[in-house]
Amino acid sequence: MPDEDRTEPATPKRRQEAREEGRVAKSVELNTAFLLLVSVIFFFFTASNLGEKLKETFEYFIELSGQYHLSLNSIGHLFKSVNTAIFSILFPFFIVISIAAFLINVVQVGFMITPKVLEIKFDKINPVNGLKNLFSLKSFGELVKSFLKAIVMTYVLWIFIKHNIPKWQNLTQQSENVVFLVLLKDTFLIVIYILIFIIFMAILDYLFQRYTFEKSIRMTKQEVKDEYKQMEGDPKVKQKIRSMQMEIARRRMMEEVKKADVVITNPTHYAVALRYDATKMNAPKVVAKGINLIAQKIKEIAKENDVPIVEKPELAQELYKKVPLDREIPEELYKAVAEILAYVYRLKNKAAS
Repeated sequence: MPDEDRTEPATPKRRQEAREEGRVAKSVELNTAFLLLVSVIFFFFTASNLGEKLKETFEYFIELSGQYHLSLNSIGHLFKSVNTAIFSILFPFFIVISIAAFLINVVQVGFMITPKVLEIKFDKINPVNGLKNLFSLKSFGELVKSFLKAIVMTYVLWIFIKHNIPKWQNLTQQSENVVFLVLLKDTFLIVIYILIFIIFMAILDYLFQRYTFEKSIRMTKQEVKDEYKQMEGDPKVKQKIRSMQMEIARRRMMEEVKKADVVITNPTHYAVALRYDATKMNAPKVVAKGINLIAQKIKEIAKENDVPIVEKPELAQELYKKVPLDREIPEELYKAVAEILAYVYRLKNKAAS
């Protein structure tokens, strides 16, 4: 579908679907820049300590090598020991970099597990599609971006070297320690300059990735309408569900009529069933109510279950209009209802005696 038709921002559902497919706004450049920054900071604070440890390690193995009888086995063992020692020294750095890599990904896209990305898709391993991607506009853009970055970093490096050549020429008369410290400081400075440029490019790339991602998940007006209908459901189905819910509620209400103390009617249009339990309620409660056909059904169930029916037209209408289902009656109706309940209790007592 033409991009011109996709004018609507993506809905939360579309965003979630894209996320499940592994499509998110993510910049690899930002990851690289952050890891470089963490590396520089780490070595800035630990360089002297790491350098000392590496120096001691190499001195130890150089002294030890003189005691070795040269053979393929001894050289291999020595080489393995050196690698193990260096790895143990640099192990904290690997831990820090691993944590940094995890954090920058979480910051960009959140914690995300996408099983769909692991699914085998033959179009991705198709050589023809691979060649198309290789010579696509996106690949060309990445190539141009890498080329420009290389040019700028080379230019920055050249300017830095050109500016410092006179200072380095004067180092010929200095001691080895002074030369080492000056070169180390200058190396750190050039790394900082290049890092600033990389971070600047990474921020631009991240903004561009967000823009292209938002553009890729935009929707047409029709897609938004279709999704809304899908989420809301078919009106006919919703109406059927609503009817079923009303029917279930009606049946439950009719079951409550069997437990009522009295049904007050007007006598044909309204019927309200009341129940009162002094140990659980502060006032009588409306357990069922209805008009016309439902009112007739309430009265039929009341007769079948020997629930007294009292004709009080005005009170029946007031109870129906003012008191919601399963709620206690208001204070202004206490007296009228109390008189009816007292009358009903007297009838029950006489019947019992």
